[in-house]
Amino acid sequence: MKRVLVFRHVPHESLGTIEFFLNPRGFQIEFVDLFLKQPIPKTPQEFDFIIAMGGPMNVDEIDRYPFLKEEREFIKQAIGLGKPVLGVCLGAQMIARALDARVYAGPKKEIGWYPLHLSKEATEDPVFQHLEAKPTVFQWHGDTFDLPKGAVPLAASDLYPNQAFRFGTSVYALQFHVEVTAEMIQDWLLKGADELKSIQPPVSGKAIIHDARWYEPCLRSLADQIYKKLFQSPVLSAARH
Repeated sequence: MKRVLVFRHVPHESLGTIEFFLNPRGFQIEFVDLFLKQPIPKTPQEFDFIIAMGGPMNVDEIDRYPFLKEEREFIKQAIGLGKPVLGVCLGAQMIARALDARVYAGPKKEIGWYPLHLSKEATEDPVFQHLEAKPTVFQWHGDTFDLPKGAVPLAASDLYPNQAFRFGTSVYALQFHVEVTAEMIQDWLLKGADELKSIQPPVSGKAIIHDARWYEPCLRSLADQIYKKLFQSPVLSAARH
């Protein structure tokens, strides 16, 4: 049974559809809930896959969230060992930071449904090459990152040039949220109501929920395509050993 270690930074940023995919396929999911101060394992050696999920903090808020430094070192070690690593939103920023790239506030918070522009390199990527050219995905972030040295750019949005990258053969960073369900989005909108109001012009939660009726089923199909390649690709399977 393949062991998957998952870092969670806040209770409501769960695996979502990633868990739906992994559970029936013989993956053993082990959570480290950092918001509960659960200890990070000493080494990634015993795990087959590492996943870092999202959260509202910046990767460099180490004084406020001391676990970020230890998590970063763990991710860096996992990458050095050739372990498959997936980062989502904050998790993607953590990968970028572990690879010594800068993480910083973006020009404007990107919350809601936005189209992705796949890069030329994405057409040759084992995970991204079969995706439609301009998929619509869910975003909720205000920080961004520089592309790490040696990384392959895979996607951009109109506001953020770095939305996804691959490092080596088995490390993927996704700024967008491919894992969300309609229920998760509704929960996030409730918890982030004040954040939505603070944006100028304010973001409409009702509009996001309305759009989810159309985009969320398409996102699930997109996510399933990504998961099949990400967790079952021969290239990534070879990287686990």
